[in-house]
Amino acid sequence: MSAESLTTGQWWIVAVAASASLLAAVHFCFRNRRATVYSLIAPALGAVAVLGFRGAHDHSEVEALVIFSVSLLSLALLIVAMRPDMEKIRAKALIGETYEVPKWKVNVYGVLVVAFAVVVVFLLL
Repeated sequence: MSAESLTTGQWWIVAVAASASLLAAVHFCFRNRRATVYSLIAPALGAVAVLGFRGAHDHSEVEALVIFSVSLLSLALLIVAMRPDMEKIRAKALIGETYEVPKWKVNVYGVLVVAFAVVVVFLLL
């Protein structure tokens, strides 16, 4: 599948679905209304960036929407992957202790998420 197989309107629908997946991931992992409301900032800034990117750099709107959608999906996957550690952090905070996520785990998840995003963007564009 290439990015041109969908229309611009369909890519906007994909972008809205990717935004909803990020909101769902944040709500599912943090179980906090404030975090969910704050997670609305990323899609809003992304939508503004898509429109600005399209106009300022002479790129197609579809390219910007593909990058935006894949970025949000990658971030949602990272949040879901880190959910067990989020629960440990919350449990330790309730009893007054701290929990530090192992650096190797953060690095592995980060590399996997970036690799996912790069591969999907290159496959689509």
